[in-house]
Amino acid sequence: MTDTTVTVIHRFDVPADRVFDAWLDPAWIGRWMFGPGVRDERIRHLTLDPRVGGRFSFEVERQGQVLDHLGEYLEIVRPGRLVFTWGVAGTGSSRVTVTVAGSPGGCELTLVHEIPAEWADFAQRTRAGWDFMLSTLDRELHPVDGHVHPVSASTVRMERLLPGPVERVWEFLTDPDKRALWLAGGPMELRLGGAVELQFRHADLSPVKVPTPDAYQEMEAGHVLRGTVTQIDPLHRLGFTWGPGPAASEVMFELVPQGNLVRLVLTHTRLADAAELRSVSGGWHTHADILEDRLRGQVPDAFWTRHAVIEAMYRQRERNG
Repeated sequence: MTDTTVTVIHRFDVPADRVFDAWLDPAWIGRWMFGPGVRDERIRHLTLDPRVGGRFSFEVERQGQVLDHLGEYLEIVRPGRLVFTWGVAGTGSSRVTVTVAGSPGGCELTLVHEIPAEWADFAQRTRAGWDFMLSTLDRELHPVDGHVHPVSASTVRMERLLPGPVERVWEFLTDPDKRALWLAGGPMELRLGGAVELQFRHADLSPVKVPTPDAYQEMEAGHVLRGTVTQIDPLHRLGFTWGPGPAASEVMFELVPQGNLVRLVLTHTRLADAAELRSVSGGWHTHADILEDRLRGQVPDAFWTRHAVIEAMYRQRERNG
């Protein structure tokens, strides 16, 4: 019987050496491969000897069971290639090859896991596990400062740690009444292809009332934005187009439980130009501030008061390059 091969490819928007080094640093491994920020488990120890012939032992306690992940480094060529054996104490061993290729704006990682034939039934679970961990590494490589950052000429990204649990944060994304407290009300069909109708009433996001700025007078009486659900995985992921038609941009929310907190990762893609990128950056930062206030049980400032401060901050950041 021949081995089964599992291949996972993930693109990162950071340099190859940062991705590569995260495989050989116990502190990093405890953030994206193992630990309570990754799944419901407790780290007992993470030890490694990062040289060819060196060995590693990653021991965790999961659901009352102690699991020790063991292996030996066969090749280490920074920052492009890492090969090691992989197994759990008391079971057999497999082989993992990681290659990291630099590309404009980041790098692409290809992971090939050669699984013994007798483990073939676990191939899909293995692929899903590596895919999840690489997505977690991607998030961990971006600082959680709560600000919106451009990651390309048409995409911005924001990460924010919010009070949990994840079920409550999900309700604030999907329940029209709760969403109306920080972003916009309106119905949302929670299925792929479902209709989204966001009914914006900025003046109602806080009991504190202030005049609408002249530059935003067209929003004085509120406005409606329609879109379509593009991705949905309850409690984890929600994406929808930001407006109708093929030229619309797209917003993605990802929720990752981290202890008593929830990491919100917001990505807004397919933005038309620098002006739109600038506009959504200030808007999302302000809305996220209000969401955080609501989750903490605090009364938020008036939207336009807060937005003026944040918009000025992003203008200054743009001038500073």
